[in-house]
Amino acid sequence: AQLPCALPSSSPAMAEAAAARGMPGMLRLPMDLPKGVHVVLLLNRRRQIEHCDSWLSVREAWERVLADRGLHREGEMQMYICCLLPRFWPLRWGWRWRMAQWQELLEEEAHTRVHLLSTTAWRKSGFHEQMQIPDDGRAYAMVLRNDGEILWASDDAFKEHLQEKAMVRVVKQECEYRTDEQERLLESSVKDGVLEKGTGATAADDASAAGAGAGAEAAASTKAPTDAELARAAEGTAGGSRERGPEAPDKPPASSAPAA
Repeated sequence: AQLPCALPSSSPAMAEAAAARGMPGMLRLPMDLPKGVHVVLLLNRRRQIEHCDSWLSVREAWERVLADRGLHREGEMQMYICCLLPRFWPLRWGWRWRMAQWQELLEEEAHTRVHLLSTTAWRKSGFHEQMQIPDDGRAYAMVLRNDGEILWASDDAFKEHLQEKAMVRVVKQECEYRTDEQERLLESSVKDGVLEKGTGATAADDASAAGAGAGAEAAASTKAPTDAELARAAEGTAGGSRERGPEAPDKPPASSAPAA
């Protein structure tokens, strides 16, 4: 399910991100949210803003637990208060007047991770039907991922005395999931490193084999000549001697005739 929402004019960082996505001034829930887990509160009555305090506590508890375990991701665990504006314009004016006051209050209290959104497309898109929640006038809060997976959903305020144990179990499951994910990534990186090391060893072996082959060729070129090579060399030497002819003796040979 996708719910296009209008961004507040007082949030330049979100406006820049929306412009980079090619949708200036708009944010689609939940696909345009930063990667990770977030809290989304859907309001269709102005008095339901009173439920925000309880869900602010839930958001802060999630963020604290994930940070303590070293599992917190940058940009996640933000809270989005989405106002489902009515169909009639006069009623929308009342909403927008109240939203301006809420935005000023958020800025005064420095809630930088809480964002105020508004939408008029919730009826046309059939958002409640796609999310499988009844459209009965209640406020709905969800802890969900940016890919649309809902980890927790309930109506109106967070009921600590009834829902705390169940919420703790959900947080624990999310921590276990992230720990397993980190272990899988670590194992994958180790395997990739072993493969790269094996590839390097194979290349070294190939280089050694090539060097050994070159050494063998060099040794073959300097080995002792064979008998056939010696015979050819001897014939070449004899031929050269015949071409030069017999050398004259230095002294005449002594006579072998007997003296008279």
